[in-house]
Amino acid sequence: MHGRWRLFRHDAGQASGPPAWAYVALFTACLLLGIWSARTFGAVVIWPANGVMLAALLQLHRRQAVSVLAACLVINLLANVVRGDPMPYLWLNAGLNLGQVCLAGLIARRVGGAALDLRRPRRLAYFALLAVTPAVLLSALLIASIAGVLQSYSPALYLFTVVRYSGMEILGLLIVTPALLLIAKSHRFRDAAPASSRETLGLMILLMIVTTGVFAQSLAPLVFLIFPALMLVAFRVSPTWVARAVILVTVIGGISTLTGHGPTTLTRLIAIPGLEAVPLVIHRLNAFYLFLLAVVLTALPVSTVMSARRGLVARLEARTRAAQEARRRAEEADAVKTRFL
Repeated sequence: MHGRWRLFRHDAGQASGPPAWAYVALFTACLLLGIWSARTFGAVVIWPANGVMLAALLQLHRRQAVSVLAACLVINLLANVVRGDPMPYLWLNAGLNLGQVCLAGLIARRVGGAALDLRRPRRLAYFALLAVTPAVLLSALLIASIAGVLQSYSPALYLFTVVRYSGMEILGLLIVTPALLLIAKSHRFRDAAPASSRETLGLMILLMIVTTGVFAQSLAPLVFLIFPALMLVAFRVSPTWVARAVILVTVIGGISTLTGHGPTTLTRLIAIPGLEAVPLVIHRLNAFYLFLLAVVLTALPVSTVMSARRGLVARLEARTRAAQEARRRAEEADAVKTRFL
């Protein structure tokens, strides 16, 4: 671990990525998508809004980051009013979202350094295990405990709420935040991936076709077919496109699960006393979370390892060329000396 206990990015850091208003617009779009999904299907697959806030906090300078967080807090409160959240959840949900993002950002600065280059496998692991997971678990325990007291949750429902909330929030942060950070730094490794633009597009189309085919049917558990195409993407393209590939799989699989299609409908659910009132689609989402977690833990680490390997190979080739050039110059100098003697 390295770094300092700093919440905001140092003012001397180079600005990159989308402007502050773009984060606010994307946060608003995520909230609207969540409200639509909850009203249409009675469930939300993941919660990407906090991932947008965390990316803004890690990427922007202090003044811009504070402005974005303040705007997102106000928009979150307004969205809770539109959604019809009762007190104290109206302000509690927005407050916990902001607190979760600030805690995750503070720990991420400490364990990942100021630059927080998620192309490095160790920093990605630190970010996931030491920053995102503790912040989400703390907010999940708080909201579940308060809801359990106010609504008299049974032990089974309390545990189910913690697991459901944690899965939804952790996956939202692990999918959205690295994607936005990698996109912001995409100029650093445009030519690092071996795949050309045409090959990258072809691999993304292949992944989309395979994922759509798997989740369009409910006859066989064929989710394993997605991983060969996903690994091909991870080995050939840049980490930015791998993050987009994970989002693509999440969108296709999430829509299919909410509409009652895909391999998750084959999940044999266990009847647990105290969970009779939980909708079937939410039970199925827990199985879908396991699949998404496997996708994230497979694609992103492989992509970071391959990116690090390509960087090492490039540096080794550069040093080899420099050594050969130095040897050539030494041989020429020796030849000149010999002719002089």
